[in-house]
Amino acid sequence: MFKEWASHFDTPIGRCGLAWTEAGVTGVQLPESDPEQTVARITRHGADLVKEADVPPEIAEVITALKTFLSGGPTSFDGLRLDMDRHSAFDRAAYDALRKVGWGKTVTYGELAATIGRPNGAQAIGLAMGRNSWPVIVPCHRVLGANGWMGGFSAPGGLLTKKELLAREGVYPDSGQLTLFE
Repeated sequence: MFKEWASHFDTPIGRCGLAWTEAGVTGVQLPESDPEQTVARITRHGADLVKEADVPPEIAEVITALKTFLSGGPTSFDGLRLDMDRHSAFDRAAYDALRKVGWGKTVTYGELAATIGRPNGAQAIGLAMGRNSWPVIVPCHRVLGANGWMGGFSAPGGLLTKKELLAREGVYPDSGQLTLFE
């Protein structure tokens, strides 16, 4: 395991965080209700905190891309190195396949499972999405249940955040799924 660093930064949806090692990005933290919680979450694995102005140039590019995405601008994270050491081989395969689902597109849990050779693995895909350390970069918000069902979303804000991220990409699933906040 490499030494880990983290930084936090303001975006149109609130204060986000990013963690990285020499091997790549280890995590993205979407805003918690309190910015201090965001910082605590992104540094929970012992990362040293770095001011946004002092991050390495390649990390500054990632932060800029995240801000663009969260502003509603089409963004690609192709070629971005991720440090997946904390994840299983199954999760890594799911994340790699999901990164190929582009802006404004969605995939079902079952389709993603079939893509990685596990046609009956929709539920396992859902669990992998819940463990995703890189929301937005590994766009788990683009994974829907069959028939447009929203499924779940473990990032702060839950399904409301998932709907907002999809809406920024021009995707409005007709789920019929009620949430506590609707």
